[in-house]
Amino acid sequence: MLFLGIDLGASALKLIIIDANGSPVAHIAAPVETLSPALGTFATAEQDPAAWLITLETLLDNLFTNSSVKPEDITALSITAGTHIAVLCDDNMHPIRNAIMWSDQRAASIMPKLMASQDEIVTQSLHAPNPTWTLAHLAWLTENEADALTATKMILPAKDWLRYCLTGHITTDLSDAVGLQLVNAHTQEWSATLCDLAGVKISHLPDITSSVSYAGQISENAAQRFKLSPKTAVYTGAIDTSTELLGPSDYKSDTPASLKLASAGVVYMSVPDKTSLPPLSCYPHCTASDGWYLASGMNSCTTALDWLRKEMLADISLQEFNECAAAAPAGAKGVMFHPYLMGERAPHWNPDLTASLSGMSRETDTSDIARAGFEGIAFALRDIKENMEKLTGKIPGSFNLLGGGAKSRLWSQIIADILQTPLHVLPNSDAAYGASLLACLAHTGKTPPSTQDDAILTFEPDPSLATFYAEKHAEFNLLREKLS
Repeated sequence: MLFLGIDLGASALKLIIIDANGSPVAHIAAPVETLSPALGTFATAEQDPAAWLITLETLLDNLFTNSSVKPEDITALSITAGTHIAVLCDDNMHPIRNAIMWSDQRAASIMPKLMASQDEIVTQSLHAPNPTWTLAHLAWLTENEADALTATKMILPAKDWLRYCLTGHITTDLSDAVGLQLVNAHTQEWSATLCDLAGVKISHLPDITSSVSYAGQISENAAQRFKLSPKTAVYTGAIDTSTELLGPSDYKSDTPASLKLASAGVVYMSVPDKTSLPPLSCYPHCTASDGWYLASGMNSCTTALDWLRKEMLADISLQEFNECAAAAPAGAKGVMFHPYLMGERAPHWNPDLTASLSGMSRETDTSDIARAGFEGIAFALRDIKENMEKLTGKIPGSFNLLGGGAKSRLWSQIIADILQTPLHVLPNSDAAYGASLLACLAHTGKTPPSTQDDAILTFEPDPSLATFYAEKHAEFNLLREKLS
């Protein structure tokens, strides 16, 4: 048996196939384009759902052409995507407009109106209103693109729209329903109050089901277009953060916690049940028995590093970028990078915050700029970590490090040193891998036996750098305050 995981990330669409033991058999990825329409001073981000399908079609064709895997070998699949991404559909389930992404900040303009209902929103959804959530996106559309909402007959989160295109099946799971901020998290049903604030109807929302529920098989039309077998079972799936947490065990920590280095940088902490601690987010794990987890994320993580590499260092390769940064000393000889290219979410919640590259002199070279990129994002993650610890009163003894950025050993060590916390890195921990694990769990009733423990890398913090990086972190925040 083979299991396919599909991850629609903010910067790339990724596919991975695993066997019943959880070992990767094939994988492939391609970039997806984010559009930034000009809307005043706020950072915007949209994607074209039709482009997702074109990319998926191309990736599946290349995967089957260039690997030994055949469509009929895939027993089951599951899809994941980022949360807070809604596809507005017409009567024929065609997208009415581009999907607004979680990093989009345009809804800052309507925050005063939503804040007037903050207590009710928090009581029902667990979360305070802010420009990240789909409720705010829809409320913005109600005021600025009313025709789009008038034409809308169904609202589906990104992963669920993709799954509809493969199966014709219309549902969502609780994790994505929470991400829309239109569900009463206590009753786990759509809220008339929250829908009214967003300007949408409950009848335009899908049924909510389990992440591991069966969602049909590949339709005949999809089988022809995507070269998938009509016998492949499809399961509902969950948001990317929930699937990512299927991979790592609670490795040697009294307070299970993880940190993700992807398009967004996110800090997670598991909790036994739903918890309302705004502005921290709270989502359910993929299975009810695993409880819930808190999450707090920044807007630009690996995307900020890519921007620095391409715009400031002549678009050198990722390997060259790492080698370059490794040549610089801790502290990058005073160079400092603030990665606020799209405003910022946690823990500052300031859509007007801007990025900066400062502290340069005639002594500065490219290695200092490269290392400053790694360090600057690590400082921003330290802000998020310390804020979460303050709000929860819990200090994790270690973190599992997830996402594509965890492949950099240099960055992993820098983060361990700046956080002064051990990091455990698994060989497979991204959302596509998590989606394939979810497909296996849903189809067989169990996740594959762990084959990764022997391959875990642990990065211990250098205690001699504790004071140095604490002082640098303070400098980082002093300069950030000037940017505000």
